Amino acid sequence: MASVPEVDVLVIGGGPAGTTAATLLHARGFRVTLLEKEHHPRFHIGESLLPANLPLLEKLGVADQVKAIAMEKWGAEFVSPWHARKTQMFEFADAWDKSMPMAYQVRRSEFDEILIRNTARKGVEVIEGCKVDDVQFLPGCQGAIVAAGHDDGRRSTWRARYVVDASGRETFFGSRFKTKARNPKHNSAALFAHFTGAQRLDGKAQGNITIFWFDHGWFWFIPLADGVTSVGAVVWPYYLKTRNKPLDEFFADTIAMSPELSARLAHSKRVTEVEATGNFSYSCSQTHGPNYLLTGDAYAFIDPVFSSGVMLAMQS
Repeated sequence: MASVPEVDVLVIGGGPAGTTAATLLHARGFRVTLLEKEHHPRFHIGESLLPANLPLLEKLGVADQVKAIAMEKWGAEFVSPWHARKTQMFEFADAWDKSMPMAYQVRRSEFDEILIRNTARKGVEVIEGCKVDDVQFLPGCQGAIVAAGHDDGRRSTWRARYVVDASGRETFFGSRFKTKARNPKHNSAALFAHFTGAQRLDGKAQGNITIFWFDHGWFWFIPLADGVTSVGAVVWPYYLKTRNKPLDEFFADTIAMSPELSARLAHSKRVTEVEATGNFSYSCSQTHGPNYLLTGDAYAFIDPVFSSGVMLAMQS
């Protein structure tokens, strides 16, 4: 065992949860290694942040970098076909806490890369293209042996006092311990793509997220700083099961069910493939155990209607 590298904390996953945990733990004097299965930059949805993210960006030392690639988000617009007042705007400045009046919309490939490069720059050992496939906990709470495969075929092993599972929706420990369960009251699915030329709100509100309700769920409309808009539909599984055509056609038909969203996309062009994900809302029955912790989406993911995903991941 003497030849196996030893660390205080091994973090599985290099998204917002993993990089935040690794950076802050290293700042407290711990020896930290972070393993990320992919290579940044990489595509990811979840582009809308909340005001509570901003103080943490300052703490991590990335506030200026994120500001440079972000679209300011001062509030959220909700559009309903069923209410007399079809459109309502909620501004963060009207919240009880007046100290956080705005947030950001970010392209996640850029945002996540800023975070992981910052983590490495702060002194954490960051290894990309390295997928953890086995964790064996030692008796007597003596830590764990973590094994991973590199994308070039090499194998590596670490001994860690503590393992942080920040593997996101892969839910490394939740899947292996069989503690992950989908939410029976909100087992939704999502379809999504990026568009150019979408009609945004005017002035200061141009970066605000818009939520469009429709018969089978809701849509997100997230403006990004480079002119691209992220559009997604969160739908009930029964609706997704009705699909009998290619995904891009099904998504287009779904958008057509919202006249308000269709109007905003009338002169737009889709610039990415349509993607889908199921089992959108889930949670694990435990957050921690001897020598391990689940954080962010590795523990739970809830309906993203209030853009809470990245904030909860980084704060957890």
